[in-house]
Amino acid sequence: MAESEISIRKLKNVNMKGGIVVDGFPSVGLANAIASECLIHSLNTEFVAAIDSPSFPPLSIIRNSMPNFPARIYANEEIKLAMFVSELNLDPSMFRSVANMMIGWALDSNCDLIISAAGIPYDEGENPKDSPQVFAVGSTPAALKKAAEAGIPPVLNGSVSGIPAILLNEGAWRNYDVIVLLVKVVRNMPDFRAAAAVAEALAKLSPGASCDIQSLIKEAEVMEGTLKRLRSEQQAALPKEPFYG
Repeated sequence: MAESEISIRKLKNVNMKGGIVVDGFPSVGLANAIASECLIHSLNTEFVAAIDSPSFPPLSIIRNSMPNFPARIYANEEIKLAMFVSELNLDPSMFRSVANMMIGWALDSNCDLIISAAGIPYDEGENPKDSPQVFAVGSTPAALKKAAEAGIPPVLNGSVSGIPAILLNEGAWRNYDVIVLLVKVVRNMPDFRAAAAVAEALAKLSPGASCDIQSLIKEAEVMEGTLKRLRSEQQAALPKEPFYG
């Protein structure tokens, strides 16, 4: 797919010089996507651009009776924070184009840093933690220093995949600061506790950023209760006696 197939439809000009860009495109566990949405609703942000491509599925997100593009950019000029958010489940073939589009926008807007996040699924049988530890990977020594100053420990060895991986590699190649936050996530479901941990880390890296963490924790508790009830109902529906064919 050609890079030019992704276009940014600018709604208004924003001064983001020296600012931070947050990657909210969904990744494993949706921690970064949920954290980005939390920041958008907790801060005074403006919808500044839509992201479109012929390769995107035909989808309109209806909110408050109005249609929205499924990929958008929001910004707060006062604290110099911009967020790319999307409800799209992108095909991996588009990851590179989306990552390069994000870096291009950050450079054109004179932003100093891109922050992304990646989920690492808990091992089978491992109990999810109430407040999972967040670690950082940086594209440059300066990016790692920023994470360390925010109290986020580094990852020494491992791997990152998806859009965050391309952001890291391109950042290293261009000597541009990218920080990817790594957090353990529950498999095959949105992880609100991991999202809360990522949101807290984002707030440390971006002065003035804030998120209603307690709301995320409440949503996690509601989801856990729902899943427990469903598992209980499914268990109750199973035959009580062994079935022999």
